[in-house]
Amino acid sequence: MLKLGADLTKRRILIKMEAKSVGKKYIPEISQKEVEELKNSIKTTSTKIMAEYIGRMKKTWNNRPEAMQYFDEIANFFGRREKEIREAKEEGKKVIGYTCMFAPIELILAADAIPVRVSSGWYDAAKLGNRIVPVEVCPVIRSTIGVKMIDLSPYLELSDALITTLTCDGMTKLSEILGDYKPVWTICPPRIKDSEQSMAFWKEELKTLKDNIEKLTGTKITSKKLRSAIELMHKAAKAFRKLQDVRKGNPVIMGRDAMLVNQTSMWDDIERWTRKTEELCSELEKRAQEKAWACPPDTPRVMITGTPIIWPDNWKLPNLVEEANPQGVIVVDELCSEDRFLYDPVGVDEWNMDDMFNAVAERYLLPSTCPCFTSEDGNENRVNWLVSKVKEFRVDGVIYYVVRGCMLYAMEYMRIKKALDKLNVPVYYLDTDYTREDTGQIKTRVEAFLEMLKSRVEI
Repeated sequence: MLKLGADLTKRRILIKMEAKSVGKKYIPEISQKEVEELKNSIKTTSTKIMAEYIGRMKKTWNNRPEAMQYFDEIANFFGRREKEIREAKEEGKKVIGYTCMFAPIELILAADAIPVRVSSGWYDAAKLGNRIVPVEVCPVIRSTIGVKMIDLSPYLELSDALITTLTCDGMTKLSEILGDYKPVWTICPPRIKDSEQSMAFWKEELKTLKDNIEKLTGTKITSKKLRSAIELMHKAAKAFRKLQDVRKGNPVIMGRDAMLVNQTSMWDDIERWTRKTEELCSELEKRAQEKAWACPPDTPRVMITGTPIIWPDNWKLPNLVEEANPQGVIVVDELCSEDRFLYDPVGVDEWNMDDMFNAVAERYLLPSTCPCFTSEDGNENRVNWLVSKVKEFRVDGVIYYVVRGCMLYAMEYMRIKKALDKLNVPVYYLDTDYTREDTGQIKTRVEAFLEMLKSRVEI
């Protein structure tokens, strides 16, 4: 027995030594010269695209809110916020990146770390990802791999560790690939969430994650710190909901602007973001009283659902909808990169450690409308959420957006369509890839859909 134990110990040591000698398991060797050339090329293109898209949003309506200037600045990935985070790291702060909204932001903040979402919206980087994974893989995955290959994303590069969520096969393998570069902590949401076993499993996942965060930061997550983090996110959720409420009436803000505000919350200082969002809402409420509409009140009101739409390059669909002839306005969405991120605040009954931790665990599981779930009732959370938002925001039509390779959202389309058909709400299924090459073709299809909606609105 002793000999067997010694043999096993030797074997484990050998395995670790072999793993170290192998080095990167997935990422191919790329010369530093090629890395720098690709990074500079894509960064130059991306900087131009960010400026162009913000310029186009400004031109869409003549009287764009002054408060949007702040969010335009924060939207620059290579600007103010990158510099702030670099300075914070120099002072000893840790940065924790995450790929999915299942990551518990409150636990990161409670450890005095900086949370940043690192899923990639760069089109050109997806082509680099093709060197490692097949083109059939979701382009969000391929692009995230690509930006890491050339050190393009400042928030991914600045992250000391990454939280990845095993929601699909692509995300599972992405976790391994990113592990070639940085510490990766995986969390696995249960596929059936409405059971005691699932919740118990999920809480254990988050307990392990909490331990990892504390070890990285050297900061104990106390009840006082966790309460402060929860209250901070409550204020952010309140500001977010205020913005959503403003969008229910006649348009005083275009959808692209609201989407940009929502996304910047994922890498900005959340306390400052909350204050700036409140300032924007005050300006919008005043505009509503003055009937200073962002577009004509009879403009077709559109909802987007499906695969996450991620700034900066992946802004093709929002641009097409709000620059179309006839024009549409995006009044709401059901995207994990947008309206779902801050919608559900943590609900606490008792401000003790156990209750707060359990409340955080429940908040990141039970309200989720991710299609990774199944259950005896068919995961009706997503259907009910969509139906309620269609009614609340007086939606005229829904665009179901899927990037090729995103199987979970693609497979749920028919179920969603049947639910919306009962409401007599038209649904347009739009599939595309991380490319600008099909913009003209999609433009024709989107305009045809909006023309049909406009005819229905007029009738």
